[in-house]
Amino acid sequence: MPTIITDLAPFVRGAVRLEPAGDGLWRPMRLSPEQVSRAEAGGHGGNATSTSGVVLALRTDGDEVSFDCGITFPQGGDASALGVPDGIDVVVGKTLVTTLPVRDGRVAARFENPAHDLVDLRIYLPCVMGVAVGPLSANGRVEPIGQSPVLLALGDSISQGWIVGHPSLSWPARLADDLGLDLVNQSIAGGLFDDGPLVDVGDVVARPSLVTVAYGTNDWAHSPSAPAIEAAAERYLDRLASVYPDVPTYVIGPAWRADIDAEMPSGVGLPWVGSLLSRLCERHGSLRFVEGLDLVPHDAALFADARLHPNARGAAFLARGVRDAVGMGVQPRLGGAVGRADEQTSRRRHAPQGHPAFDALVRTIWRLRQPDGCPWDKVQTHESISRNMLEEAYEAVGAIEEGDMAHLREEIGDVLMQVLLHAQIDADAGGFDIDDVCAELDEKLVRRHPHVFGEADAAKAETPDDVLGIWTDVKLRERAATAGPSGLLDGVPRAMPALMEAQKVSKKAAAVGFEWETTADVWEKVAEERSEFEAEEQGSAEASLEFGDLLFALVNVARHEGIDAEGALRSSTGKFRRRWADMEAQAAERHVDLADLAPDELERAWRSAKGREHPNLL
Repeated sequence: MPTIITDLAPFVRGAVRLEPAGDGLWRPMRLSPEQVSRAEAGGHGGNATSTSGVVLALRTDGDEVSFDCGITFPQGGDASALGVPDGIDVVVGKTLVTTLPVRDGRVAARFENPAHDLVDLRIYLPCVMGVAVGPLSANGRVEPIGQSPVLLALGDSISQGWIVGHPSLSWPARLADDLGLDLVNQSIAGGLFDDGPLVDVGDVVARPSLVTVAYGTNDWAHSPSAPAIEAAAERYLDRLASVYPDVPTYVIGPAWRADIDAEMPSGVGLPWVGSLLSRLCERHGSLRFVEGLDLVPHDAALFADARLHPNARGAAFLARGVRDAVGMGVQPRLGGAVGRADEQTSRRRHAPQGHPAFDALVRTIWRLRQPDGCPWDKVQTHESISRNMLEEAYEAVGAIEEGDMAHLREEIGDVLMQVLLHAQIDADAGGFDIDDVCAELDEKLVRRHPHVFGEADAAKAETPDDVLGIWTDVKLRERAATAGPSGLLDGVPRAMPALMEAQKVSKKAAAVGFEWETTADVWEKVAEERSEFEAEEQGSAEASLEFGDLLFALVNVARHEGIDAEGALRSSTGKFRRRWADMEAQAAERHVDLADLAPDELERAWRSAKGREHPNLL
């Protein structure tokens, strides 16, 4: 039986009130009636009634949620003309799974949840349109996600999310999610520095934990003079500081515009606005200035209209810049199974907490790739440093095999540097960052360890083999939930060392029955492959292929015997290197060069080195 929710109030985030809209629908409003009236008087009433930042936040073990929807304010002309969608985003955990078109009638959100795990689901309503929502139905258990402290966003169309393309990807929505806050977005397209709407904002949003203010772009383009901008901004910030004297408030200067060099009626350049805001913020202890011109690269490709309004990638830069200004050490929102697992773990005695050295390292990598950073680091790409990851990993393994922990500490630091560099490279392009990497890994670890973090009836594991079985089962369910076919061997990276790849590939094939019965049968295959190799012309391409087949057969002997072929060959190569070094030492004592020794002398030196390593072999 489906679960039907008629009281939506516990599930709505980002609205300061719910207004009845008839037919069982409720209109989430992010401003008070007085604030809407003032916006209407200024010609912005429609934008004031949009549902920007409003979210239905719930937890469910189903895979489909639906609700009634009614459009109350249609999408504005600018956005429609550009063909930029203003839809309904469905976010499961941290992943945007789909964007649904906005329409009157029933709206259904479907998502993958084959194991019927309890997942956090957030449905982001449009940024520019206004909608009313009605009874919510799900094909599983439903409960509201607990409320979080509030981020109050004040600003113009850029903060409202005008033509960003996805309501969950506007910069205030991203910032709130990163900081683990519930967003109340009172930004209105076309807004200027006007302290009128602040008259009762303290009553409407009484106790925000954080406030962001992003005006100035429209003031620069439309105000008649620089003194007019200064007077309006001064009145606004003075009043805001008096309303929230103890709330950290970040005042963000204008970001790039395509017409940044144009002459405007104000008679000043866009950077002047940032300088003004920086100076005004110094008058109040609660206000911090953030230079907007430093947040988004000055590239039209990061703006939906190629002029003013950031697209999803541009908004990611804005959100990340403000988040960094707030503090690199903020905790991300942890919801669903990850949140519950961390809540349990963090209460344990001696559970790790802050890691300031890690944050400092992240900042160092970021700094190296800044325009005035390191000439080498700032030009690297994923492709240019891909081999470095392998080399550093090999060196770390070498330190482990040597038993040198001081060396290991250094080498795993080098591996970590590669991880951070790749994350920063993608972050610089508006993609994922190190927080996304950590969050996705955390989710996977919790998901694949139901015997540790799961419910009371989760699978039990007593031995390492039990754990491997659980891990494999979860991976198979994950694969079944992904779109498109996936071959048995697709999960084996082609960049692995050849022996390791061969052993993993053969192990996977054996797991589905493609296997020899005994080790003796594999040795027969080795003999067969040797004969085929010897039958080919020496040095030919065919001989090379047959030699590869011979190696592959030998790898299967190792697998049958429970031997790690890669490790075995590494050990043998290490043994050869030690014995060769001993031979070089013998030659040095005699003041001769190994290259000058006759074959029988080389053989005696080899036997001597071998005997010193194993005296019983003399």
